[in-house]
Amino acid sequence: MRLFLLTGFCLTLFALNSILCRAALIIFGMEPFQYIAIRSLSAAGMLAGLCALHGIRRRDDTQSGVWRQVWDESSWSGAAFLFLYMLCFTLGYVSIDSATGTLILNLSVQAGMVGWGLARGLRPGGRQTLGLGIAVAGLAALMSPGLTAPSPLHALLMAGSGLAWAGYSICGRRAASASLSTAGNFLRCIPAGLALAGLALVHEQPACPQALLCALAAGALASALGYILWYAVVPRYSLVASSIIQLCVPLITALLAVTLLNETLTLRLVVCSVPILGGILLALVGPKKA
Repeated sequence: MRLFLLTGFCLTLFALNSILCRAALIIFGMEPFQYIAIRSLSAAGMLAGLCALHGIRRRDDTQSGVWRQVWDESSWSGAAFLFLYMLCFTLGYVSIDSATGTLILNLSVQAGMVGWGLARGLRPGGRQTLGLGIAVAGLAALMSPGLTAPSPLHALLMAGSGLAWAGYSICGRRAASASLSTAGNFLRCIPAGLALAGLALVHEQPACPQALLCALAAGALASALGYILWYAVVPRYSLVASSIIQLCVPLITALLAVTLLNETLTLRLVVCSVPILGGILLALVGPKKA
């Protein structure tokens, strides 16, 4: 029961990344560069604090030893992908609803991971190919012209966010500790976060306190705390099971968006989400050759 509750809490934090972003940008009128800067810097601050506490509590290592591990487990390429993910994620949510954005993000992550495998000469199995084909068809139906189709530009940005997250995940495959790698990559994002904060000060209007709280919560809680808790939980599941579990995030996001943001759960979204999520599920439970 404890594992079940902790897993549900982690998935809710992941969903809250979308909800908090939409709330800050759409409801409270925050401009995107401010949001990205505050999210990245607050996440880095939270993770730095957690690393410091971890170092204090360790009896067999020094503070400098912990920071050396944090640096060695991370990389500049991982940090670049992480910041690109946050950039495209926020700019995409300027004009796309929470649930649709999460669906596109989820599919793009899987497509990016499979594409990486193909580039390395790996070949997906028949069930995996069929599943991804079904998911892509569902996304094509969601994106087809119509009154409720999302903006192509912002959908493309959200897809870019998913591909960046796939790149970030690939960069972290060799890390011995996913938590330390995450902390190090967020710390490496600090220069980019500060640069974006400077641009925001010059070109954007100051945000209201409610928007600032959303950005801080997205960084320090939904991102930093959510990722750390997830990496504590995920070893309890198989690789396929952990991937399948994350398919709950779009559904949780849709429910929270309807409840908290008064977003409309359109028939088009409901219908198209079935082949998208079903196709990804089929690909995940199939033979993993890519």
